[in-house]
Amino acid sequence: MPRGLLDLKPLQIMVVDDNRQTRTLIQRVLTSLGTGKVVEADNAQHAMGLIRMDLPDIILVDYRMDGIDGVKFVRELRTAEGAPNPYIPIIMVTANGDRPAVEAARDAGVNEFVAKPISVSLLANRLAAVIEKARPFVKTPNFFGPDRRRRKARDPEAPQRRADDPMNLTLVD
Repeated sequence: MPRGLLDLKPLQIMVVDDNRQTRTLIQRVLTSLGTGKVVEADNAQHAMGLIRMDLPDIILVDYRMDGIDGVKFVRELRTAEGAPNPYIPIIMVTANGDRPAVEAARDAGVNEFVAKPISVSLLANRLAAVIEKARPFVKTPNFFGPDRRRRKARDPEAPQRRADDPMNLTLVD
């Protein structure tokens, strides 16, 4: 998405990372994209306290942090009793972009994934994805989060091969 087309001015975005330099870098990128307010938290516990006081619109969280890591943090936000907003868009940010890390983040319920080093255009694209192309949420006995499948527009002429699919998924808007 080209810069300038995404209106981030009315949004509050939280950056959760235990590295001060990384938080500062991401904060500067978000500011350059026109984000209205950026809130920083240096660990998951700090973030949870801030979230309960003033719920952000989007959260960017580091994968690896001391104490509670990003995956556990996301799982807590998605499934904890009394979670302030289990539907909040969450973007996982990490230097570890290998398949197991991506799968762990996806399975915890993140909406999008960004590998470091972060570029302005990549972060803008991920923000656009959670704002403009939000996926429906799925609730199963073992998962709650955005639908993990990327859906393309369905061809109306295509046969419905899975009409009798017995999967027990509940889509939540």
